[in-house]
Amino acid sequence: MNIPFKIAGRYFFSRKKRGGFNAISLISYISLLGYAVGAAALLIVLSVFNGFEALFTKMYSNFDADLQIVPATGKYIQVRDLPINQIQKQGWLKGMALIWEENALLRYDGKQTIATIKAGDENYLRTTPLDSHLLRGSLLLQNGDTSFALVGEGIGYQLGIDPDDQFRYLGVYLPKKGKMDMLDPEGAFAHGIVFPVGVFSVQEEVDNKYVLLPLNYVFNLIEDSTQISSVEIRVNQNATMEEAKEELKVILGDRFKVKNRFELRESFFKVMQSEKSISYFILVFILLIAAFNTIGSLYMLVIEKKKDLQLLSTMGLPANKAAQIFIVQSLFIAISGGLIGIALGLFVCWGQKEFSWVALQSNGSTMISAYPVVVNYMDTLKVFFTLLGMGLITSLYPAWKARQFVKES
Repeated sequence: MNIPFKIAGRYFFSRKKRGGFNAISLISYISLLGYAVGAAALLIVLSVFNGFEALFTKMYSNFDADLQIVPATGKYIQVRDLPINQIQKQGWLKGMALIWEENALLRYDGKQTIATIKAGDENYLRTTPLDSHLLRGSLLLQNGDTSFALVGEGIGYQLGIDPDDQFRYLGVYLPKKGKMDMLDPEGAFAHGIVFPVGVFSVQEEVDNKYVLLPLNYVFNLIEDSTQISSVEIRVNQNATMEEAKEELKVILGDRFKVKNRFELRESFFKVMQSEKSISYFILVFILLIAAFNTIGSLYMLVIEKKKDLQLLSTMGLPANKAAQIFIVQSLFIAISGGLIGIALGLFVCWGQKEFSWVALQSNGSTMISAYPVVVNYMDTLKVFFTLLGMGLITSLYPAWKARQFVKES
């Protein structure tokens, strides 16, 4: 057996002759406990961030398409320029909807606000799973020749919209093309009324921004059906977004851009990753401070075993081997504490997922009642190797001191 491992193991499990742990062993086990608590905290925090990211990704995926075709330059796409027939022949295509977006002035029961109109064709609700996000009313945009509106919860709250009130309509004012006549500012807007049949809630950013309308209604309102803002595409489960994206690029050429759902919410996902990274480094810093207990305990162990080291030196133990004893001792503490902490963290995450131990304070529209957790095996490995690195760092000074003692003998 490797001598440094054998000696380090004896030191790690050393006891007094009459039983009980000596002071140095007690400090070592306190350091081990610090590693365990730190590892558990790291894993739990990272898993909670993963849970929120997965939750918001799912929320947004019900509103945002897998892929979106937008113009490479300008604001609108000419419908005639789109190779719609060619796109519809692709095997990975699950659904496609033409979208028109524009800011508009909304009026309802004496109140008004600015919102973004998102108008979709007859395929929009078929390919966009908003059923679970409907709070009140019906999920409907068109019934025969009658058009309806679906309002985000934030917009609905601002205007006091009641889908059950059949006597109040939503006024929609869209800007017309061309120059504004200063003598007739009302003439600069295309005006229509529509009944708000439902209120939906996806996420606060969406709820405070969007009102959904039928595309035909908006085309009739602005008297222009030649251009749209984007094309939203849903991909079958037997294909990946990236595969479909690359094929779309080949079909569309340079006149269009193709974005996946993560690129559509790029700033949001970057913020989530940044917050996760910042939390990780803060916890690592706190854990590193706690890990310095190990330096103290190992240094005291080196002092206590000074005579043993000098004796081993006379028996031919090299200085490097003496240093390795305390490196291994530090790694024993870090690995043991890390594995215990990871096991504890996994247990807490499992319990939170199964039994919702920690509740989440929320308003009535939130879809969850407890902190979500998703354990990622890469995060587990990151926690383990972080503690392993700390074990190496905290062993450097005691190992150097042990090497000095051996050289002096």
